[in-house]
Amino acid sequence: MSGASRIQTLSWHVPETVVTGAGAMKETGGLVQGVMKHPLVVTGPHLFRAGIIAPVLESLEESGIDHAVFHETESDPSIETVEKIRTMYEKNACDGLIAVGGGSVMDAAKAAAVLIGDGGRLQDYEGAGARKISPLKMILMAVPATAGTGSEVTPFAVISDHQRQVKMTVSSPFLIPEMVVLDPDLLKGVPVGLAAATGMDALIHALEAYVSLYGSFLSDGFAAQALEKIGHSLVKFVRTGDPEAAQDMLEGSFLAGCAFSLSRLGLVHALSHPLSAHYGIPHGTANALLLPAVIRFNQEAAGEKYRQAADLLGVKEQTDLADWIEELNRLLGIEMKWEIREEDLPVLVRDGLMSGNVQANPRLAEEKDAEDIYKTLIPA
Repeated sequence: MSGASRIQTLSWHVPETVVTGAGAMKETGGLVQGVMKHPLVVTGPHLFRAGIIAPVLESLEESGIDHAVFHETESDPSIETVEKIRTMYEKNACDGLIAVGGGSVMDAAKAAAVLIGDGGRLQDYEGAGARKISPLKMILMAVPATAGTGSEVTPFAVISDHQRQVKMTVSSPFLIPEMVVLDPDLLKGVPVGLAAATGMDALIHALEAYVSLYGSFLSDGFAAQALEKIGHSLVKFVRTGDPEAAQDMLEGSFLAGCAFSLSRLGLVHALSHPLSAHYGIPHGTANALLLPAVIRFNQEAAGEKYRQAADLLGVKEQTDLADWIEELNRLLGIEMKWEIREEDLPVLVRDGLMSGNVQANPRLAEEKDAEDIYKTLIPA
C-alpha cells in the first residue's frame, strides 16, 4: 500500500490537451488544425453506420481537413485488425490518428501507431524483453464513446491474439494520446448492457488502483475522485442516460485511467483476460463478475483501503463491500451467462497468473487461490 515509510519515484504522463463537455466533439477540426493535414479516423461499424461520429467528421470537413475513415474495428480487436489500420494509414499517406469509440477502438489505434512507427509484428512488443517502442511518428487523439476503459489516458493497448487464445498487452508512455475529447453526447444511445459493463470496468480500475501495492498519493488522489464520481452516477447513467451522469462517468473513467496508469491494476484484471480470451465474455462483465470474490480474497490485506473506497462509493455503513458489488451487478443486469468448464481451470489459472497485474495485487495469489476465485463463477 502507499505509505510514508517508503521512497517513491513517480513517472507521470498525461495528455497535453483535454476538452470536456457536451458538444466537445464538434471542436475536433479546430483542435487538429495545423497538427494534422490528413488524419485517419478509426472507429467501429455501429458508431459509423448510426452516424454517431458524424459531428467529428463534419468538424474536420468544416475545418478543411481531408481525412480517411477506418470503421471495421470489432470488440476485442485482433492483430489482424491492427494490421488493416496500419495498411490503410500508409496507403492513404495519413499523418495522424483520431480514435473515436470505446476501448477497443482506442487500443487498436494505439497498437497500429506502434507498427506504423516502428514496424515489425505486434507480438514483438509484448512482455519481458520486448522490442522498445519509439516516440510515435504522428499525433494521436482519443474521443471515447463509452465511459469505462480509460484507454484515452493510459499507456496500454490490449489486443486479441486469436492464434494463441490470449489477450496481449503492449505498453509505453508514448501510447498516451496527446489530445482527448470527453463529450457526453457520444454516450447517447449506448446499449444498457454496454453502459453497465464499461461502467463497472471504470469502477474496478479505480478500486484496483486504490488498493494496489504500487499505489501512491498521486494515484490514490485520482482513484478517490474517480470512485466518488462513478459511485454517485453509474446506476443513474445506465438506467436513464442522464447527461450530467454521463459527463461524470466520462470524467470518472478518465480519472481512473490516470490512477491505474500510475499504480497498475490487480487480480480482477489478471483473471478476467483469460475469461474473455477463452469464452468471449466481455471484458467489463468478466471484471464485474470476478470482483466480489477478489475483494473477499484481498480483505485481510486491504481491509482499511476497501472501507475508505466503500465510503467514497456511497456504500452505507456496516454494508459489506463485496455484498454491495453483488447487488450492484444485479441492479445493472450483469449476470453469469457463460459455462466455465472445470477442465479449463488449469489453463485459465496459468494464463491469469502470468499477468503483471498479479504483482500489484495487495495479497499474493497462488494457483489454488486463483482456481477458487474462478470456481465462484461455476454453479454449485
